[in-house]
Amino acid sequence: MTASQPTSDHSVIPKELSLPRLLAFALPALPVAAFQLPFVILVPKFYADNVGLSLTAVGVIIAIVRLMDALLDPMVGYLADTTRVKWGRRRTWCAVAAIPTTVGAFFVFNPFPNVAESNSVFWGAWFFIWSMMLSVGYTAISLSHLSWGAEVSLNYYGRNRIFAAREVLAVIGTLVATALPWILSRLGFHGDATVLIVLSALVVVSLPLFVIVMVTFVPEPPHVHQQHHNFFEGLEGLWANEHFMRLLGAYALGNMGNAVPATLLLYFARDYVHAGEDAQRFFLLLYFLCGVLSTPIWMRLSRSTSKHRAWCTAMLVACAGFIWTPFIGYDFLGSWSPYAFGVIMAIAGVSVGADLMLPVSMQADVIDVDTARTGEQHTGFYFASWALANKIALSIALGFGFVALGLAGFDKGGDHPKPPVAISAPATTSSSVTPAAEQAQASLSPRNHVSATTASDEPVQQTPFAIWTLVLLYGVVPIVLKLGAVSLVWNFPIGAKEQEKLREAIEAQILRDAEQDGQLGH
Repeated sequence: MTASQPTSDHSVIPKELSLPRLLAFALPALPVAAFQLPFVILVPKFYADNVGLSLTAVGVIIAIVRLMDALLDPMVGYLADTTRVKWGRRRTWCAVAAIPTTVGAFFVFNPFPNVAESNSVFWGAWFFIWSMMLSVGYTAISLSHLSWGAEVSLNYYGRNRIFAAREVLAVIGTLVATALPWILSRLGFHGDATVLIVLSALVVVSLPLFVIVMVTFVPEPPHVHQQHHNFFEGLEGLWANEHFMRLLGAYALGNMGNAVPATLLLYFARDYVHAGEDAQRFFLLLYFLCGVLSTPIWMRLSRSTSKHRAWCTAMLVACAGFIWTPFIGYDFLGSWSPYAFGVIMAIAGVSVGADLMLPVSMQADVIDVDTARTGEQHTGFYFASWALANKIALSIALGFGFVALGLAGFDKGGDHPKPPVAISAPATTSSSVTPAAEQAQASLSPRNHVSATTASDEPVQQTPFAIWTLVLLYGVVPIVLKLGAVSLVWNFPIGAKEQEKLREAIEAQILRDAEQDGQLGH
């Protein structure tokens, strides 16, 4: 890879992808999403329980990997923007990044060397090296994939189609990871080791194959180039893009509104609704299934209104579901309580289809503002900064939920051991650009704080203050956060007409650059 050089082709405008090419583009999102959930939940527990690392060692290694991953986001995005090869910068980065992602997934999910568990130095190094390789590879391939999606369509509504396909495949990948333990147990295969081996085989086979299909059949539009800013000038330009900052604030609030109830799902379902583990898994499946099925609805509504109004409508629909949360407890409805909660989960799931697709599509539009101003595409840098800010927001949201419960005297269960350090902080997830995996991770993480031999579906008797703190966090805080997001984007200034004007300005600049290049050539 070399530094970017001016492109000589200023005239090629990307056409909308055909359905086969759209599917080819979206396919890698499935295996990428599939390994995220086990990587955050099952892998740390497996290394602590089966490989022999202490909980402290696992926790420290994970914290270092997550911190380094977060700090690398903007740099990876910047390098992905400023790299130029004839084959295409997005295509090249996706192809190259698939290698460490695949290798890292294989080795971190399969600690196969015949080395004694007492050799903590070896296993600590093994866990760190392959986890770091997987995280860096994931960051590079995800940011490049998102940037490619933003550039492969220049149409306001065409971008909805691109990101809808990608997020639907990501949700399917998350559902595969969620359902795999249940399927294997029904086939007579039990334990985390079997799950990780099967999952790694699926990822090792499907990720390279799907990436090859994508880079072979999906075109990459020419790089819009005038001159590159350095890294710090890029940060200044990002901060000066008021549309991006406004959208980023709304997305952070909306995502926090999803993360807080997601991470408390176990406790709420167990102690307020009196639903068992099987019901909880069904709720999660229902949530994401409704998200997939609702995607065409939000695409159509965004066409008849706008992306921001459709997204706001979705968040208001979620609020309309959450507002009934205090009234569905077992003390109110008895045995009907889980059914009422299922309805609320379905309503929230319907809205998540918009949460996954529309904000990221809107981000592609606000990047056009920067391109029109600077004459340069900083798509990767924008998506990387978006990812970093989102990780910080999720950390705040998830940490706030657990801290508030602790201060309220919430009893997580007398039979439950203290949460391991390794996975008691789901806020450090690296899945910043795939919200489906984030929400599934948050929903399932508390379950993994307890061992298989001590976990219980029986509700724990809580004090009135503790239980109503839980209800407030689960049902009221999300409404406040989502209404805050709605207030930021209800009158968002970039719609279809505004985006079309931005594209006209960008194309005019491209033509001027082409004419200038022609004159200089003579």
